[in-house]
Amino acid sequence: MSTTRTDSIENYLQTATKIRNSVQGLSEDQLLWKPGPAKWSINEIVGHLVDSNIVNSYRIRKIISEPVSPLATFAHNEWTSQQRFNETELDEILAVYDAITRYNALLLRKLNEEQWLSVGMKLDEPISIAHIIDRFICNHVQEHLGQIERNLTAYRAR
Repeated sequence: MSTTRTDSIENYLQTATKIRNSVQGLSEDQLLWKPGPAKWSINEIVGHLVDSNIVNSYRIRKIISEPVSPLATFAHNEWTSQQRFNETELDEILAVYDAITRYNALLLRKLNEEQWLSVGMKLDEPISIAHIIDRFICNHVQEHLGQIERNLTAYRAR
């Protein structure tokens, strides 16, 4: 079953709710705890999802304005470590994610079908806006929700 553009946008908007629900009621210790030296805390995971949302926002705008251009990449581990998300209140990080998501949804709803299917290039692979929303954002958030759950399981087992 294929996903419609309306479904994709709604799924994208729901990522903010899913992230918020996954961290609701957690203590500061749970949010800042890391399961290992090279692992991310829950605050860092959510911060990374903000960064990813920002990068994908740029990609979407580049695709509709400069079709078939190379997609921007980012060094996610370095971005996360340099921003010191553990020194930022989670509510502030979540507010940024919410705002970016709502802002992007405004744009996504205005795109015509040709724009929605426009592509940028990831190496030799054409990537559409639909792909960015469904795979690079929605699936990516789902993967990191699993990471949040694994962090909580490890935290409880320590």
